[in-house]
Amino acid sequence: MANHLKNKKLRNSVITASQAWDVIYDRKKLWREKTGKVEPFQGNEMTQWGNDNEYRALSAFEREMNTICKPGNEFVVHSELPLGGSPDGYYFDEETETWCPVELKCPYSGKVYPTIPERYYFQCQIQMAVTNTTKNFFFVWTEDDTKLEVIPFNKDFMTWYLPYALDFIKMVQDNEEPPRWKRKPIFNKE
Repeated sequence: MANHLKNKKLRNSVITASQAWDVIYDRKKLWREKTGKVEPFQGNEMTQWGNDNEYRALSAFEREMNTICKPGNEFVVHSELPLGGSPDGYYFDEETETWCPVELKCPYSGKVYPTIPERYYFQCQIQMAVTNTTKNFFFVWTEDDTKLEVIPFNKDFMTWYLPYALDFIKMVQDNEEPPRWKRKPIFNKE
């Protein structure tokens, strides 16, 4: 039980990759969760579907890449920044000679995404930041189809994002609710 509480406290002191988008677009709700004012999201039928099928997605990714991945789902924290993440696996990229994060998605809809949803783009960028890598292998699995996209690390995104992330963490630490945006920030990855 002590490790569970320690892990929960650690996760509340950083922005996890899956929370990265919320820092900008749902920050009041995320702040309430991180300060213990409301229970954090525990999942639903859709997230359960993804969790239940993640091993199938990983097997399909490994078949497609003709390799075996290193296990993931271990929480990693950036050495200097209040950012953390738990990639679903790691793929050895021969081009960069590094183990790059793999992010698996199993859409409940049963359809692959035509483009990477912005929420997941943010998630992959934070995963690369915490693992100090330059690529993220974003793999979508359904029972009928798969789709792989290799997302490169975007330094411009991190330059844009970090001030918001650091400001948000300070508000959590100070127990100061984030004010309403006058205009929500937008990052254009094009």
